[in-house]
Amino acid sequence: MYAKSLKCSVCGTEYPLDLYYTCEKCHGILMVDYDYNKMKDNLDIAIFGTPKANLWHYKDLLPIENEENIVSMNEGLTPLLQNLKNLKNKYNLKSIYIKDETRNPTASFKDRPTSVGISKALELGYRIVTIASSGNGAAATAGYAAKAGVKSYVFVPENTPESKINQVLTYGAEIIKVKGVYSNSYKLALEASKKFNWANLTSTYLNPYTLEGDKTVAYELFYQMEGEVPDYILVPIGAGPLLYGIFKGFKELNILGLCNKIPAMVGVQAEKCSPIISAYKQNKKYVVAWEKTDTIASGIADPLIGYDQDGTMTLDAIYKTNGIGVAVSENEIINAVYELGSLEGIFAEPAAAAAWAGYKKLLNEEKITRKDKIVLMITGHGLKQSITSLVNANKIPVIELSIGQLKSNLNLQ
Repeated sequence: MYAKSLKCSVCGTEYPLDLYYTCEKCHGILMVDYDYNKMKDNLDIAIFGTPKANLWHYKDLLPIENEENIVSMNEGLTPLLQNLKNLKNKYNLKSIYIKDETRNPTASFKDRPTSVGISKALELGYRIVTIASSGNGAAATAGYAAKAGVKSYVFVPENTPESKINQVLTYGAEIIKVKGVYSNSYKLALEASKKFNWANLTSTYLNPYTLEGDKTVAYELFYQMEGEVPDYILVPIGAGPLLYGIFKGFKELNILGLCNKIPAMVGVQAEKCSPIISAYKQNKKYVVAWEKTDTIASGIADPLIGYDQDGTMTLDAIYKTNGIGVAVSENEIINAVYELGSLEGIFAEPAAAAAWAGYKKLLNEEKITRKDKIVLMITGHGLKQSITSLVNANKIPVIELSIGQLKSNLNLQ
């Protein structure tokens, strides 16, 4: 293991590899720091060849010391979809890829940070875990806690989609709905974890170990694209740790001398909840939290109340990579859900489909070109939050057992 400490991203103070949530000196975000010189001298770079089984193929680059503590359900190694001929033909696209995170065990990318976070919690002796989540993280934590045989408490906003609630309950977690926006769930989970000594796996930037699971996306892309680095990676973001994690993964590949550039990171938010993109559009250095949110893309509906430094961290990654921030409308998100489904058979929840909506918007605004090599992160399955019933409920005909009525309804000859 090359992980050596937790390091404050603001003041540089270092802490042992225990469970700290923020810097005790300045309340800055903590990151896992590695001995990169030792890594360069000793790491077998064959690890970036053909991966095996799951993200723990990269265990030497993750902060777990004892493999016996690893909790895995074969997360990661999700497919990189390239044969997107229908989308390419319709929009005259040259080089677009989709990283399909819906293939993870609980059907979202949240399995990556959760696997690493809960494994570290077990290594540190915790037997109760908790999380604040808009739904996907809750399902992942509940599922992995069940696999590990530990108790889990999950805090979710009161308007969390029923399908995500059902998934959490199926895994046997104790679920607590909290009134108001997601940030209220975040605050209560944090308070409870401190009071009752639970391991908090909230995968914003709160738990420093969870982001390490996100960075494995970069390692997989490096292998799947045969060492080529995409020009842009589009990521739907709430607080944005997935975006930053991918950025960190490519930085590590660069440090190891395996790639000579880092992709431009593109953050996509819903217009109705876009504190990070709002700051980006105004060329601001710091993100300011929003008071409320009302978007169909519940998976990225994070106003960042009380932890807007998380948004600033993500914004910084966008700036450092010469990336872009883009906000998309509700209609653009809904259209993206149907377009991915009807053209390529990809069933994405609204938050995930925002990546495709953002890509089309940036094309129209000529901020990227059709020749750029693009990766879209499709972060969660459509069964997590289906909008079909909302839009099509009154369009489905009901007919008698009659060929005549069938011909009439379908305009068949």
